Amino acid sequence: MAKMFKLTLVLALFFSLVACENRKTGSMEDSSAKKAEKTPAQAAAEKAAASKTFADFSFEETQHDFGTISQGDVVKHSFKFTNTGEAPLVISDIKTTCGCTTPQYTKEPVAPGETGEILVQFNSAGKSGIVNKRVTIYANVEGGTDMVSIKCLINTDKNVAGPFKKQPAS
Repeated sequence: MAKMFKLTLVLALFFSLVACENRKTGSMEDSSAKKAEKTPAQAAAEKAAASKTFADFSFEETQHDFGTISQGDVVKHSFKFTNTGEAPLVISDIKTTCGCTTPQYTKEPVAPGETGEILVQFNSAGKSGIVNKRVTIYANVEGGTDMVSIKCLINTDKNVAGPFKKQPAS
């Protein structure tokens, strides 16, 4: 009886280890298959790197100063660019330094010599003082990224001094 119990225990342990190893192997195969899938921009960047031809941004301006704005204002600026490279320019992603800055951009390739734009919106709610925000653009350009930035001075206009103490009742 004890031998049967030990044999059953050993077999159960063996099968559980084999099953865990199969799950690990399966998940590794799944994750490597996911890694093999490429975005259009990644494929374009690899093709450009292999052929030594890249797209290139030529911005009208790389920094925009909104000047002095009031706290709570939402401001927008369009960064216009020309693709001065030899390959169609594909923007794969744009990252900002915080959620107060949101970009909009074309997902379509911009042919060499053609123009495009990146619209950047900034929400100044809860911000004060001098603000500088970078916008990193991921594209099939040499080096893989380019950058534009915005800045402003946020006026908090504190007409009321505080905090106030309650006045005693007379």
